[in-house]
Amino acid sequence: MMTRLSLMLAASSLVLAAPALAEDDGLTPEKVAAIQRDEAAAQAKVNADYGNRKPSEMTNAERGQAIRDQQKESAKVMEKHGVSAKEFANFTARMTPEDNQRAANEAKRLEDKAKAEKEAEAKKRKGDGEVHIQQGFSDADPVELESEEGAEPSVDVDGSLDSSASAAAPVVDIGSSAGTVKKSFTRKSSKSSRRGR
Repeated sequence: MMTRLSLMLAASSLVLAAPALAEDDGLTPEKVAAIQRDEAAAQAKVNADYGNRKPSEMTNAERGQAIRDQQKESAKVMEKHGVSAKEFANFTARMTPEDNQRAANEAKRLEDKAKAEKEAEAKKRKGDGEVHIQQGFSDADPVELESEEGAEPSVDVDGSLDSSASAAAPVVDIGSSAGTVKKSFTRKSSKSSRRGR
């Protein structure tokens, strides 16, 4: 009787400790969401490499290579997170509804975080939106083409850029040939019109 009791206690401790051991190994619903997100990104990358074609549109060799590439990417994701595929499958199969909700919330949080980072990157690339446009050169607003750090700013003014030079530009006369139109094409007569004459 005593051996049965000790065996039952040992078995119950193993059954009750299994979820706690899984979380001690590093698997949590939050980590599951991160793994699923990384795995989906890896699969999307492989699909993009093969032109996002359906498997039915690929040859047998392409389909086989695509499957092998997907498996390699999935293994890289699992290795990155330090989890084997078997542990991941066992943990996800034993997740409670509360764990599934935690994983869904974490997936939503990761999606929002990625979207915010993408918007911040786009805003950083775009700048403040104001661009100073200079209308010509002047002494009040000179343009410095080459400069060395700590040197006096110097501006070379070319004499041909003087505004009085543009006033002496040649005048083009286009009014004499604008009103006349010449007929430059002739119409060929057909054989039937020559016979009738």
